[in-house]
Amino acid sequence: MDNTQFGAFVAQLRKEQGLTQKELADRLHVTDKAVSKWETGKGFPDIKLLEPLAQALDISLVELLQGARSPSPTLSKEEAGQAAVQAMEQSQKATARRYLRLFRWLLTGIGVWSLLSCLPWGTILLTQLLPPTSMGMIGGADGPTQIYISMSGDAFPPQLYLLVQLAALAVCVALAIRVWRLERKLK
Repeated sequence: MDNTQFGAFVAQLRKEQGLTQKELADRLHVTDKAVSKWETGKGFPDIKLLEPLAQALDISLVELLQGARSPSPTLSKEEAGQAAVQAMEQSQKATARRYLRLFRWLLTGIGVWSLLSCLPWGTILLTQLLPPTSMGMIGGADGPTQIYISMSGDAFPPQLYLLVQLAALAVCVALAIRVWRLERKLK
């Protein structure tokens, strides 16, 4: 069973019960956007939600996992085991996709930071956003005064800094592309 088939089955059952996505979501203590993702095949419920979802839709857990109403009230051990394994695989894939998406966004952010620091105006912008190297406080008659101390010389030559930033950018782009491909494989 794939996410699309599962989602269509959940949508059909929800409509048969006369429930809106919001009402079903409230019963399961999730958002209506989560229910929408399940029904459109863009997501799969967490394994812990399968039993409450089956109860809310007034079907057995086995029927929910199979994605169809079962003509017989019981299943063999093999059929039940297969249905449980499929549900666990779907849940694991959804979790893996979430983590991969998060990692891809992190890589994208680091890549943008590296790109901005390579550009002449980006370096100026980033130095304006970053705090100075060191900060001290001294007391005066009218209260404490902050003193900012910055280094006058660079720790290493600007060419080396540029090379390191460009290497970081290249690594981030390559990793982000690989992570994106992994995400697509998991669908």
